[in-house]
Amino acid sequence: MKYLFSCIIIVSLFSCQDKDATPTGPINDTFDPATATLLKKGILMSAVHTVSGTAAIYESNGKKTLLLDPFSTDNGPDLKIYLSKAVNAKEYIKLDKLKSTTGKQSYSIPDGTTINDYNFVHIWCEQFSVDFGHAELK
Repeated sequence: MKYLFSCIIIVSLFSCQDKDATPTGPINDTFDPATATLLKKGILMSAVHTVSGTAAIYESNGKKTLLLDPFSTDNGPDLKIYLSKAVNAKEYIKLDKLKSTTGKQSYSIPDGTTINDYNFVHIWCEQFSVDFGHAELK
């Protein structure tokens, strides 16, 4: 029994190494919302972990971009950005890996995406299928 407990502890300690965690420092994101048209916006709310800030979708030169600014979230492994049709995120588009746990950051939305169909943005941990937090976009 001691051996089994020891193995579980060791596996738990090594299953989420720093290499798996999302970077925490601000990034140099150059997207300028002043040169784009705002399409939708929402306030990020915590779900299972602490998440805060604003999520907005902009269009510029026919390209759509999701902007998180300001933004902050708890760290975790395998964090991704999703757009979904409903709060339960059963139908979603994965935009990218989360660039940082803090600060302004933008993500390209695939061409052909019907933005009116996607009303939620999620900070999602793929490894454990956990919604860290989300925003309803209006």
